[in-house]
Amino acid sequence: MTAEIICVGTEILLGNIVNTNAAYLSERLASLGISVFFETTVGDNPERLENVIRQGLERSDILILSGGLGPTKDDLTKEIATKACGQELVEDEEALRRLKEYFARSHRNMTENNLKQALVPEDCTVLYNENGTAPGMVIHAKEGKKVVLLPGPPNELLPMFHDQVEPIIKELSSEVLYSDVVKIDCMGESRVAAEIEDLIEKQTNPTVAPYAKLGEVHLRVTAKAVSEDEAKKLVTPITEELYRRFGHKIFTTKEDETLEDVVVDMLSKHHIRSQQQNPVQQECLQQG
Repeated sequence: MTAEIICVGTEILLGNIVNTNAAYLSERLASLGISVFFETTVGDNPERLENVIRQGLERSDILILSGGLGPTKDDLTKEIATKACGQELVEDEEALRRLKEYFARSHRNMTENNLKQALVPEDCTVLYNENGTAPGMVIHAKEGKKVVLLPGPPNELLPMFHDQVEPIIKELSSEVLYSDVVKIDCMGESRVAAEIEDLIEKQTNPTVAPYAKLGEVHLRVTAKAVSEDEAKKLVTPITEELYRRFGHKIFTTKEDETLEDVVVDMLSKHHIRSQQQNPVQQECLQQG
């Protein structure tokens, strides 16, 4: 299964904002075992956006678009994507209700242009937004393809993708995906890649993919199987082999744990041990 990421917004092309959404989406799709072959940034231009979407529908199974779902005239992602999929916009009652509630809670007046945010493609799954006014949506296009529309602000996009889109993507595959992440410190990407060159060259299932981070390299090991247990059995030997090769340079295998978290935890444990082993010193410090 292949995916394509399309980020919409002239402000991205001009460098006014950093496109963190693309990096997040690429990493999450990789963890789901989805191959991303194309990533495009397009400005707020209807013709160019429509061309990019139509190209994507020809070559990818899933298109994921971020941005352009707001209430202003230049927010045209939903309208253009709906047109490219050969559908019409209809009002979603639940989206309208949530929109009105949002403005009521905020003690703000809802303007006429906000009403367009309650319009959705006729054949889609609506993704409700807990942190803003723009709902996302998964358009069910022809030939089983999916076009996912997400709001641009990261605080809206990230939870929407994680909580609502990922389960939909998982259901599209008859196989179960399982992945481990191995996070390495004090080694550059080229050196890490050289150490696992043989694993990458002969890989089929599972796969090993390196990702360079600031001062770190992450290795994502992903397998597909008929069940999670079977997929995990495929991943475990590769993860163990990575431990044999990199040893103490691996600082964690936890998805959400950072190097800073590990250092703070080590210092905290060391501080506790120091207090336990040096009661006289502790008493002197307290008296001082």
